[in-house]
Amino acid sequence: PYQVISVDFIKSDVRRDVFVEQCPELVIVDETHTCARPTGASTSQQQRYHLVSRIATKPGQQLILLTATPHSGKPEEFHSLLGLLRPEFETLDLPNSTQAERRELARFFVQRKRADVEKWMGEDTPFPEREAFEWPYDLSSGYSRFFEAILDFARKLIAPDPARGHQKRVQYWTALALLRGVMSSPAAGIEMLNTRLENLATAAGDDAATPDSARESEANPVGDTEFGFEGDNAPTQVIERNDWTDHQRRRLRDFAQELAALGNIKDDSKLASAELILDDWLSAGFNPVVFCRYIATANYVGEHLAPALKRKFPKLDLQVITSELPDELRKQRIEEMGRSPQRVLVATDCLSEGVNLQEHFTGVLHYDLPWNPNRLEQREGRVDRYGQMASKVKACLLYGADNPIDGIVLDVLLRKVREIKRATGINVPFPEDSQSIIDTITQALLLNPGRQIEKKRNKHQIEFDFGDFGEAAAAKANVTRKVDEAAEREKASRSIFAQNAIKAQEIEADLREVDEAIGDPKAVEEFVSATLNNLLGVEIRRERKGYRLVTGNLPAALRELLPAGDPVHVSFHSPTPEGHHYIGRKHRFVEQLCQLVMANTLARADKRAARAAVVRTRQVATKTTLLLFRCRNVIEQSKVGNKIVAEEMLLWGWRGTPQQKEFLDHAEAKRLLSEARASSDLSPQARAGFLDNELKLLAGLGAEFDAIAEQQSKRLVDAHERFSALMDKQRFQVVYPVLPMDLLGVYILLPDGA
Repeated sequence: PYQVISVDFIKSDVRRDVFVEQCPELVIVDETHTCARPTGASTSQQQRYHLVSRIATKPGQQLILLTATPHSGKPEEFHSLLGLLRPEFETLDLPNSTQAERRELARFFVQRKRADVEKWMGEDTPFPEREAFEWPYDLSSGYSRFFEAILDFARKLIAPDPARGHQKRVQYWTALALLRGVMSSPAAGIEMLNTRLENLATAAGDDAATPDSARESEANPVGDTEFGFEGDNAPTQVIERNDWTDHQRRRLRDFAQELAALGNIKDDSKLASAELILDDWLSAGFNPVVFCRYIATANYVGEHLAPALKRKFPKLDLQVITSELPDELRKQRIEEMGRSPQRVLVATDCLSEGVNLQEHFTGVLHYDLPWNPNRLEQREGRVDRYGQMASKVKACLLYGADNPIDGIVLDVLLRKVREIKRATGINVPFPEDSQSIIDTITQALLLNPGRQIEKKRNKHQIEFDFGDFGEAAAAKANVTRKVDEAAEREKASRSIFAQNAIKAQEIEADLREVDEAIGDPKAVEEFVSATLNNLLGVEIRRERKGYRLVTGNLPAALRELLPAGDPVHVSFHSPTPEGHHYIGRKHRFVEQLCQLVMANTLARADKRAARAAVVRTRQVATKTTLLLFRCRNVIEQSKVGNKIVAEEMLLWGWRGTPQQKEFLDHAEAKRLLSEARASSDLSPQARAGFLDNELKLLAGLGAEFDAIAEQQSKRLVDAHERFSALMDKQRFQVVYPVLPMDLLGVYILLPDGA
């Protein structure tokens, strides 16, 4: 049995101690970067770190930490993760570490790039090419007049006023929230502007009573968190805290009325640009995800774009998914969308982490720019990941050419990160506090109307010039330097942690043997298709991308394990083609099919596999006997004494008679068993006679069978030790093979004409 538990559910003081005390022997922590010891004041992240560090220090605890972004950009946070592996790793000076120290660390830290696995052991593991671009839009005349008016209102709102000093931070946040909201969408702006103003005096009074120290340590509620989902509701609580005058309240109501008139494709150039981009993508066969910052914006985009796009694409399935839906319902809606030929998913950042969208979607449109560069990669990584069947995915940044805050976010924060990604293929986590950078520049912009951002359009994008805006120019230079330094650290880190000790050729044979023992995708494909066709009389037909399985004749116990519908399209390979259901070795359908065949075979019921067969075939020139054994071995770790029971199937046999000692190894026996086809019939009496004669020979082969078992035991130990030499240096020894081996099948191949 296994448990899947939210870290945020068990990190609290109430549950943490109980879980740490009773947690399973093996714990796997996903998205480990969210559990690093934070350099800032993130209480939630501190609780996560405390939980995982408690688990890591338990004696005998097995712990696996998984993350695609171990480097947050802050070296001290990365080192706190290394310290979870071993305390001494936290203080390790990686750039100046010795080879011995790096080798020791590499035993616990495995970092693999796409390039390392794309052609691993000759197998093709495809990843898509990401085509990223920007799309600027100009405000309509009506929206431009509205924006200038509310920008002027925001500047007056944060103008210095000694009588309201305690409200300075709240006034800035309020101005920022209003500007971000109205430029996200008219719907988000209206939601903020229509906040229940009659209750605002109470909220403002409560804020005035808050100690200065508490206000100073409070994080900006308008920004984006570094990792994790910060919520997708508009920050109306900020507006409620501001101390509004009667005149300002009237202005807010007027703004809301003006904005309501702009909520259409004609007056909202951002919405119109999104329609153009999505029209182009859908026409080219892409199925995009549109990421919005706020619930109100996502609903607004869905409400207006669905009818507009369906005029040209009548079969389009456009859905809106936000945090208003429970997690299971979100997944269900996404899965249902996969059945539609064309689809557009409009979502908030509730889907930007921990959700796989690559099976059904091939593009990302950033309707709202993320204010944290790390969020950029998180969004695009939903479709640009393993399992994406498309050779190319699209990613577009939509931004307002007339919006100075969009220009700051794009040019100061996002472009440099994308430039590094494009040039080196490395995703560099943003090394600075992006919100503090935005705050520094936007406060200067709002407090100094004379600050100007010059723009120059070229064919592909808009270039921003901060020559007359010293704060922005300084911030951009600082970000460029810090990101370049982070990229160099990342390159050095990848060199340090490259798993050069793992050489494919050294373990390839063992991995092939594992596939042979437990069943690779080809074996699963052959077993399922042959069993359904030959044993159960179920139609399963090969198609270009997979199989068409007619479910009408399936036993009920098997039918309920497949998706609804008849026929069902299935595939035995991953990544799975679109519109197909993946059936792997561990799929319940395969397990149930195995149980059905084994039960029928041992009970000698109908629809069973043959444990004995005599076949005349052209595949052999002399009589050939094949035996199917189940061999079991008990092996032990030499140091700690843990015992493992290893079980596998083995094919063995001989040509002629055993006395001739022309024995066949597993590979040759398997080839013959797979390829042999009956060339003519044998009478039941002849089959029985050949089988009886062969069974009598087995009684005298006990010594040979035991020798095979001993040989298998030694091979098993050698394989364990080759693997452990790369990992934990354990030694193994055979305690005993379980004798005699179980004989499961006897198959006699006679040459044609015998």
